[in-house]
Formats: sequence, structure tokens, C-alpha cells
Amino acid sequence: MRMTGAGRSRVGPGRVAARARSILIAAVAVAALVTALAPADVGRPAALPRLQPLAAGPFAVHAFGDAPALGAPAALPDGRRLVDVASTPTGGGYWLAGSDGGVLTYGDATFHGSLGGSPLNQPIVAMAASPTGDGYWLVAADGGVFAFGDAAFHGSLGGSSLNQPIVAMAASPTGDGYWLVAADGGVFAFGDATFHGSMGGVTLDRAVVQVAATSTGGGYWLVAADGGVFAFGDATFHGSLGGWPLPHPVVALVPTSSGEGYWMATTDGGVMTFGDAAFHGSAPGSSQPVAAMAAMPGGEGYWLLTGPPPVTPRIRALTAPPVPAGSGSGRRIVYSNSAQRAWLVEGDGVLYDSFLVSGRRGYPPPGTYRVWLRMRFGRSGSLSLPYFVGFAHGATTSVGFHGIPLRPDGSPIQTDAELGQFRSHGCVRVSQSDAELIWNWAPLGTTVVLVP
Repeated sequence: MRMTGAGRSRVGPGRVAARARSILIAAVAVAALVTALAPADVGRPAALPRLQPLAAGPFAVHAFGDAPALGAPAALPDGRRLVDVASTPTGGGYWLAGSDGGVLTYGDATFHGSLGGSPLNQPIVAMAASPTGDGYWLVAADGGVFAFGDAAFHGSLGGSSLNQPIVAMAASPTGDGYWLVAADGGVFAFGDATFHGSMGGVTLDRAVVQVAATSTGGGYWLVAADGGVFAFGDATFHGSLGGWPLPHPVVALVPTSSGEGYWMATTDGGVMTFGDAAFHGSAPGSSQPVAAMAAMPGGEGYWLLTGPPPVTPRIRALTAPPVPAGSGSGRRIVYSNSAQRAWLVEGDGVLYDSFLVSGRRGYPPPGTYRVWLRMRFGRSGSLSLPYFVGFAHGATTSVGFHGIPLRPDGSPIQTDAELGQFRSHGCVRVSQSDAELIWNWAPLGTTVVLVP
């Protein structure tokens, strides 16, 4: 097994990282992007329609080009998510993988087993089909790999200490190996899958979300949530969205069969084409965001899986200290008084974001609370408290998260650089951007866990 050191990397406009490959300058990347976007495409990223992601609702698989429309489940129990879609070798069917390890089959896709009903340490995040179509692999966020049918087990990261969760998987063309990729761009190779490089040790703007192998197995592409593309080995760079003002993140990159192009899909249903990838349609009108994408073997069509998508960690979560032990489970805000730091944790254990705060030493007392009050602007005397999210009751007032207080003239009473210090009289101060983040992330009833 070969693996990278887990690190970070930066996605910049037109920037390409490739082993033994010269870096393409920004002008080349922009030119490639302009020529790659077909006239019938959804247009520039800034013009893509915005969708409001829903917490629950129907799943759907949207078919484009010659991809057959085969259906999807209307919903899954207990808030489980569909996390990936994989095509059969004929293109006559596909598998859908659930976060609980369940596998659903459509068309000529054959069922070879699943993990449905089995206890998992971490949720399933991706699947890959064997070249024959007679088997598949599932991978969990902790790097555990589960093989079914003729898909052979070549090793896993289960039980390893990972800096960041695994987010994607790709099988080698022979089926005798596979690559696993972490959110920080670390690449882990098993079996005959060869390590060609990674983004380990560099600083990313956004987390890596997908890996795709070339048809030779001599290289692969990584794509980050902001559309930055990194090519390694014999994978050719055909353009990226790095530096474009995307209203919604990229969730998938799928190469054409020739390897001379690829599609990218964003959560709002946009499909971007690069190289010889042909545009066959997009799904901007879907009631749910896009969670995954798969292409027909011949490249004349593709599917978009929509439904509540897997959570992409924000980049600050990649370098944050781990969530404190004993801070509960499920979707929650964790606040450590001693560390003066907060963590936003999704229900499947994914750390969405983490940032420094300013509170009062030893207050409120440790315990479990719930968000019970939300005010766009709270007040404390003459001070304005932006995006107030209350979770506790003080002796005379409410206690909550809010932006750094603003004086009547709009100036803040402390700087962002001073966060991490005990400066509050009782509430928990955060930056203005993080206050808005908490406001949008934490509806009434959200669990708040305070640890010493």
C-alpha cells in the first residue's frame, strides 16, 4: 500500500498540480474553460440558478443523452442519504449506494450484497463498480472498504488514524486495485492501483470531493468543491472552475471514455463540459440538490443523482483540532470553553466547520442545551448583536452565539484577530461571517453541547 502524507492544498484560478508536469498558467486554464463550455450549456457559474437544499425529501436520478431513465427510491427511512451512483459496463443500469451501506439496483445492475442493517463506525461515502459489473466496493468515511461479488478486497484504512475523512473512491481498470481520497487531497493506493501524487502538504481553498481514474490506470484527476482540478500521472488537464464565483459547490467529476475530457456537476444541477465531453442537459429545476453523477460508457449520456447530498467539510475544518471527546453524538454545535472554539458537526459525524470564539471563562456551565431563540439582531444596551442564536438562559438575559457586538456607528467592539480570548460578559462572540453561518446552519431545536 502506498499513501500520501495527509496535507492540504490550494485551488487557484487555472492552477494545476501534476507529478512530472509543468504548471499551466492561469491564462491557459481560463482559455480552456471558455472553449470547453458548450453554447447549450448552463452558462457561466455565476448565472446558475440557486436551489434551496432541503433536509429531507424525494430522491431522483435524472437521465440525459442516451442514458436510460430507470428511476430511484422516493425516500429512505431515518433520514439516510443516497451518496453515489455507479453505471454498469453496458450502460443499461446503475447501482445506488446509501450512507447506511444499502445498495439499490436498476436496469441490468445486479445485486451482490450490501451492508444494510449492519452497524457501521462511519457512514458510507462512495462506491465503485468492478470492470465486469459483477461486483462493487463500498467505502466508509473512516476508510473501511467492503467488497461484494467479484470485487476483491485489497486493503483498507479502517482502524487507521486519518487527518481527514475519506470522500471518494475509484477502481483501477483491471479491478485489481483502487484509490481512496481524503478531503484534504491525500491519496491512498491499494492493489495494482499506482500512486501518482496527491495534494498532501499543500493548502486547499476547499475540500476535495471526487477522484476519477484514467482508462489506463496511469493517472487520475482530483476535483475540489470550488471546481479546481488537479491532474496526476497520464491524466490530462482540460480546464477547471477554480477562481470562478460558483454559487454552489462542485460534487462530481466524471471523465469521458477517451480521457480527453470530463464533466463537472454542481449541487444546483449545473453541468460543465471540458475537452471532448458533450453537453446533454442539466437539472437546474430539481427540487433537491445534486449528490453524485455517473456517465454512460460511450460518453453519450449521463445521470445526475439528486437528494440530500453528503456534507462537504468547509476548508477550516480540515485543519481544526478534533471534536472534543465526550461531546455527544448527532448533529450539534460543540463549544469548548477552555479552547474558546466551536465545532459544527453533522448528523453522520462529518465536521462541517470549526472556528475560534470569545466567551466568558467558565460560563455557561457545561451541559447539553438546545437552540430556543433566533433574532436577526439582538440588543445589549446600545450594542447590536448580529445573528443572535440563543441556547441558554442567564440570570437576567438570554445567552447565545452572535457576531462581535457593533456600536451605534457600526464599528465592532473587538477584532476577529482577538477571537479565541475570554472577552465576553456571557454570550459567545464569533466573527460576523461565522455568526451568519451558525444562523443558517442551526434552526430551532439544534443541540448545543458545552464542554469545559
